[in-house]
Amino acid sequence: MEDELSNNSEMETATLSNEDILAQFEATLDMPEASDNSEQADEHVEEPDADENASETPSDTDEPVFEIDGEQLPLSEVRNRMMRQADYTRKTQELAEQRKVYQEAQFDKNQLRMEALQGIEALKQQMAIEFRQMEQPDWDYLVENDPAEFQRQQFIWGKREAAVRQMYEAEQALKQQADAYEKEQRQIALQESQKRLLEKYPELRDRSTATNALGEMSELLSSYGFTQEDVNDLHDDRVISLIYDFQKMLRTQKAIPEVVAKMEQKPVISQKNTSAKTSDAYTRDFNKFNKTRNGKDAIALISRLL
Repeated sequence: MEDELSNNSEMETATLSNEDILAQFEATLDMPEASDNSEQADEHVEEPDADENASETPSDTDEPVFEIDGEQLPLSEVRNRMMRQADYTRKTQELAEQRKVYQEAQFDKNQLRMEALQGIEALKQQMAIEFRQMEQPDWDYLVENDPAEFQRQQFIWGKREAAVRQMYEAEQALKQQADAYEKEQRQIALQESQKRLLEKYPELRDRSTATNALGEMSELLSSYGFTQEDVNDLHDDRVISLIYDFQKMLRTQKAIPEVVAKMEQKPVISQKNTSAKTSDAYTRDFNKFNKTRNGKDAIALISRLL
């Protein structure tokens, strides 16, 4: 559980179209599009002197500046940031799609792996029955009296033993791959659980807050007989949410007596007593409504309570 809360949550991808935003910027600023013939000079236009060019060079302040998150940024920087964000969003989406395809492929492979293990288990049972029904040859007798039969039987038994060994090795390899797949799925589930937990409790993104919360929850679980190993095996965000909410409730209950004690120490605020006249008017309106039961009298009675 501590590993789950110590990791940082993944960044959320932007879904805003940067091309549309840039188009809005240009439309707002009434910026003309560059012409293909912009490099062609007018033959009748007199070129200014070098000194005039130097004095009329546009400064950086001529570029429109926008305030984004309290930072003054020129349009070119805004454009660059948007393009970088769009590139990041595209790559993140591609990565998510690739991860989805990979997970589907791994799931299919694991299904085939499980079917193969079931087939091996059935074959093992069948071979065990056949081996119990078979009698081993008298190897000493065959060596002394029939060397040719000895070699033939040795070859047959050798093939059987090799088949059993190959089946055992295949089974072990499939089990190792299945264990690796299960470990990978647990890690993915842990990351998803962590993400959901931090979305529900953003305060746990702070390391000190998360450490204190973990300590309190560990002490709470220990008081109910949970071992440290049990605590470390908790990864389901639903279970952790229940424990965290319960811990906050207990903390609130412990704080109630202290709050009540402080309130009792404060001076009593005098309350304005209800006048006899007001009480008599309410009683009269109540009796009237109780007798007539109409809407007008009900409104009059409610007005007395406001």
